[in-house]
Amino acid sequence: MNKQLIVLSGEENYSLSVAVFAAKNAKASLQIVHGMEEHKERYYEFAELLADKGYNVIVADLRGHGENAPILSHIADKKGYELIMSDQREITKYIQGRFPDLPIMLMGHSMGSMIVRDILQQDSNVYSKVVLSGYVNPNPISPLAVLIGNIVRTFKKPTKHSKFLTNLAVAPFAKSIKDRKTDLDWLSYNEKNVQDYINDPLCGVEFTVGSYQTLFKTMNEMGKVRNYKNVNVKLPILLAAGEDDPCTGGDKGRRDSKAVLFKAGFRNLQVVTFKHMRHEILNEDDNQSVYDTIIKFLDK
Repeated sequence: MNKQLIVLSGEENYSLSVAVFAAKNAKASLQIVHGMEEHKERYYEFAELLADKGYNVIVADLRGHGENAPILSHIADKKGYELIMSDQREITKYIQGRFPDLPIMLMGHSMGSMIVRDILQQDSNVYSKVVLSGYVNPNPISPLAVLIGNIVRTFKKPTKHSKFLTNLAVAPFAKSIKDRKTDLDWLSYNEKNVQDYINDPLCGVEFTVGSYQTLFKTMNEMGKVRNYKNVNVKLPILLAAGEDDPCTGGDKGRRDSKAVLFKAGFRNLQVVTFKHMRHEILNEDDNQSVYDTIIKFLDK
C-alpha cells in the first residue's frame, strides 16, 4: 500500500486535497465521499485496510473542508451544489485516468451519501458498486428547508453563520439522544470517537449560510425519483447504517431511502442495519463487523 497526497483543480480554481492509497495488484478502486464538518483523514484507517485487501482508495476533502480550506465549513458563496457535484466527477475522471483498467466503486457517508445518490441520477453506469454509510433519509420538508435557506441568505452573507439554520439542520440529532453527555453523542456510542471529534479543530466547525444552502439542496435533489435519468438497474448498492442513527430517520426513514432508489429503478439493493450503533458506524467499538460487511460486499 502506498499513500500519496495530490491536489486536483476544481471549478473556480479550487484546490481539491486528495489522498490516494494505491494497492498492490489492485482489483478495483474505491472513491469515498465524507460527511459534513469532517475531513478525509478520518477515513485513513479504513482506507489502509481496504488497500491491504486489494482496493485502491481515493478520498478527498469536500470543498470547504480539511486543513487547506480557504474558509473552514464554507462550501461556496453560490452554486455550492453544482460545485461539489463537479468536484466528485473531477475526482472520478482522475481515477479513470490513473487506474484505467479497473472498475470504480463509490462510497458516501452521511452528507457524502446524499452527494453519491445525486451522482447516481446521471452517472450510475460509471460505477460498479455503491456503498451508502450513515445514509440520510429523504425528508418531505426538504423543499421548505431550501426555501428557508434562501430567505436567510437574503439577510446574511453566505460566509456568515445562522444559529437558526444550524438548529434546523442538526439540533434534532442531539435531542434524539436521552441522557447524553455531549450534543455530539449521536455520532456514536464510542465515547473516545466523540471526544476525538470534539477535540479535532477540523471537525464540527459550524456550517456557513452558503454551506447550508448546499446541504439543503443536496438533500432535496436526492429524494426526487424523477431526477434519476440514467439508471443501471443491476448496480449493487449497499445501504449500511446503525440501528440507532438518528440521521437515517429510524425504520421508516431507512425504508424511505430504499424506496426512493427502488422507485428510481435500482433493483440490486442490500440493507444492513447494525445493532447498538449510531451514525459513524466505521468508528464504533465493533467497527470490525462493519469493515467485514463492506469488504464482503465489495469482494462479492
